Amino acid sequence: MFELPKYKDLTITENRENESSCVFFMSEASVDAVDFYKIFAKESGYEQKEARVEDNHQFFAYFNGWDGIYINWFSSISELYIVHETNTPYFSKELKATDKSVVPQITQVKLEDYGMSYAIRLSDGRFIVIDGGREFLPDAERLYKCLKNGTGEGKPTIACWIMTHPHSDHFHCFLPFMDNYAPFIDIESFLLNFPEKDDIAHYPKLTAKDSRFEDSSPFTNIPKMYERIEKSGAKVYTSHTGQTYLFGDAKLEILSSMDDTIHKSENINAISTVIRMELGGQVILWAADAHFSASRLTEKYGKYLKSDILQVPHHGFQGGTAESEIDGYKLISPDVAFLPVSDFNAFTAFCAHKPSTRYLMECGGLGELITGEEQRTVDLPYYPQIHGKEELESKLMRGIGNCGSRTFVFTELRTDKESDFEFTFLNMTHSKATVFAELFFENYKQNIRYIKIEVGALAMKNISIVGDSVDSESLYFNWMSLKTKGIPQDQNFAVRFISDIPIVITHKEHSAAYKF
Repeated sequence: MFELPKYKDLTITENRENESSCVFFMSEASVDAVDFYKIFAKESGYEQKEARVEDNHQFFAYFNGWDGIYINWFSSISELYIVHETNTPYFSKELKATDKSVVPQITQVKLEDYGMSYAIRLSDGRFIVIDGGREFLPDAERLYKCLKNGTGEGKPTIACWIMTHPHSDHFHCFLPFMDNYAPFIDIESFLLNFPEKDDIAHYPKLTAKDSRFEDSSPFTNIPKMYERIEKSGAKVYTSHTGQTYLFGDAKLEILSSMDDTIHKSENINAISTVIRMELGGQVILWAADAHFSASRLTEKYGKYLKSDILQVPHHGFQGGTAESEIDGYKLISPDVAFLPVSDFNAFTAFCAHKPSTRYLMECGGLGELITGEEQRTVDLPYYPQIHGKEELESKLMRGIGNCGSRTFVFTELRTDKESDFEFTFLNMTHSKATVFAELFFENYKQNIRYIKIEVGALAMKNISIVGDSVDSESLYFNWMSLKTKGIPQDQNFAVRFISDIPIVITHKEHSAAYKF
């Protein structure tokens, strides 16, 4: 059992990730603490194998012939992470000379549903595969065809298959893929860091099943994945923050992993392996479903996050806080982004209504957004197409228009007619809509403002805008509130609705006089 000594008054949070790895976390750690643990590793019989000192980050890797110690210190936030891994294969990484016989490529594989599946061809003709998607046979077939078409004669060779985190839309496709195509491919290695299948203490949702699929929980499918990995005979690397891997001419640096979030969040997305890849003269950031706020990615790396190409985290559905993602997008500042969802989910139902993804689409300086609507292969280096930004703006405008409007005005209403206060609200997006109603009268001193109405995702509600189902006192101070003013008798009035996202508002007897 590995024990880490305490340094002065630092509190150590210890968490076992899986059978081989344990992470120790300390906050408010200084460089003196780093030096203390470097000396501890050396005196414990470990030899320093790697050292990297950057602006905000110091990484040191130690090996004693069997086990590894990885030290990560982030000076900008004074956080120290120390990982001990038994029987680590990390230091036996085999570096193959790069033939550079083909142009490196990235293929965003088309999926039957949203998920994540990327095939990255290296200059020597081998591939890196990231995730794969759900357990659908068409997705497994498309991935195999992509590998085969990119190889030509002979078996496709996967230099590394990366599994970012244990959600069904990311790793389940591996099961039918191996069942159907294992004899026709060669896999050299895997890279992942999953919790134990029954790690309910950290991740209770590992037992959660998707009602749409049989036997869909990670609890049951992680062992199935490992069975197929073992049969492949390939080497298995456990991804730890700070590590670097070279596969052909691709350099991979692990920016975040379960190391960073096991003590902070029970959300499985938060443990996603985040990878900074250098290939074809460009930097590609693979964010999987990471929560920037849980991993504190922006605070740890700052300008080092700058990338040419970004895989948008969590399919653009936003994970963690909007503020953390927006801060991340400002630093990443990509020219091109891959968004692994359909156009419908990207621009109509989901992503365009998430503040951070909307920021990326409108203010992030993107030259091109490549959705998963169709399978797409790009040669590296890749730069935005001439009309990429124009196409993004057009799709965004059309998608939002499909959802309705944000402002509605109804006129010729009467306060002595109860039904004139009753409206139907339809929200066709996957985000909650917040609507404020304002009542106008001929005597403006009778006007009423800030009646708050909330409409859930994919919901239709029939609401009296002066009834119990609205919040007429949503502001701390509102001198024009419904409670303060009351409803004047026998008066003509008009109402204006302003929603934070596009919705549809109707009345049984009156048509909107204006909507936008």
